[in-house]
Amino acid sequence: MGLELQQGANAPLVHNRILVGIGWDAGLSWDIDACAFLIGSTGQVRHDQDFVFYNQAETPCGSLILESDPDDDQRRFRAFLDRVPEDVTKIIFTVTLATEPDVEGCPHCGLLDQLYIRLTDLAGEDELIRFDLKPAGRERALMLGDLYRHQGTWKFRAVGQGYNGGLDTLATALGVNLQSSTAEETEVSEDDRTNPAVTLSRRRSPKQVRAEKAEALQKALRRFLPQIRAAVDNQLNESNTRMILDKILMDVFGYSMDEIKAEQKVQGRKADYVLAVGDQDLIVGESKRAGLTLRDKHVFQSTSYGAYSGIRWALLTNLATWRVYHIATHDMVTANLVFSVDLLPDVSLEDCERLLLISRFGMTRKGMLEKHWNEVSALTRESLIRALLTEDVINKIRLVIKRDTGCSFDNEVIQQVVEDTLIHP
Repeated sequence: MGLELQQGANAPLVHNRILVGIGWDAGLSWDIDACAFLIGSTGQVRHDQDFVFYNQAETPCGSLILESDPDDDQRRFRAFLDRVPEDVTKIIFTVTLATEPDVEGCPHCGLLDQLYIRLTDLAGEDELIRFDLKPAGRERALMLGDLYRHQGTWKFRAVGQGYNGGLDTLATALGVNLQSSTAEETEVSEDDRTNPAVTLSRRRSPKQVRAEKAEALQKALRRFLPQIRAAVDNQLNESNTRMILDKILMDVFGYSMDEIKAEQKVQGRKADYVLAVGDQDLIVGESKRAGLTLRDKHVFQSTSYGAYSGIRWALLTNLATWRVYHIATHDMVTANLVFSVDLLPDVSLEDCERLLLISRFGMTRKGMLEKHWNEVSALTRESLIRALLTEDVINKIRLVIKRDTGCSFDNEVIQQVVEDTLIHP
């Protein structure tokens, strides 16, 4: 249990990399959001990109990231305080309700129950600081707390201050450049997609955001298809294949050059690539000559490095085929296929939704790839057999057989027949 603060109190931080979790009564059906503002010396944001909210989930410097599907809290930010620009003096965390102002009976912050903000270590296991709020006002926006610089370190202050107006009013007061919006649907240009003046009035669910990202990935990837097709037809050597792959990882998947680490070694094993975000290695990659048939030995090469370095995901590709594996190291090293995508002759939107999981966007959204892997592994033959051999299912089969045939059998007999049918057909 971490340090519990009262309103107005503050406490120093011992970690520079933390999770900021915000929560409330999960049973509330209102449209509630959490957002954050990076504030400069003027008391306002330095530019619109210092506003982190549902349609702009990350600062350009990567210091603050709003997670799309947090596990334990209603909303969660990943804060890398060692990346915060020097001219940012504090980060304000807020909740807002999207309701009509001054309308009797509309929900307001005073009705929020079980509201809190808490700070944990980056793994989310050790709670450092917690502030439980009991708001009493009728405001539609509430400043929960802020992280601020103090004598070369960071501290957290429990604020709990209501603010008249909703998110648009609060954002404007803190210096975000918002334009008035209409209720009509308008065509949004590419530049406007990252402009809070437009996107604030075009709220998108995490599912919609992922769909738009997948469409953008498909569009970017299709520009490389002629080059990939030519590389396969000409059986391009491995060195030139990797030059194309480098460009794809940067221009399509969003990794920067320094996040694509080449020729990494650990305990005598060598990886063609390691993809990282910040200082965290996330995916080990093995690149083969364009169009080369991928075999089991290549899978071993792509996963053995990850097993020895603690990386749980492996990418194996020959440009045309992209395979992603989950690496497990319990009793022995195992590599299980998460998905496989063939880019030629064309790449589908469904395939791009899978590839999005290993993009920089996907890997910075904690749990996206893990959730997909859990869904894949839950429907494997082994998982289905385990489910069918549980006592509840066997008992149900026994009752159905008795109902349909009039024959009675013990559960042990039914289980043996099911095992013989499923495991030894």
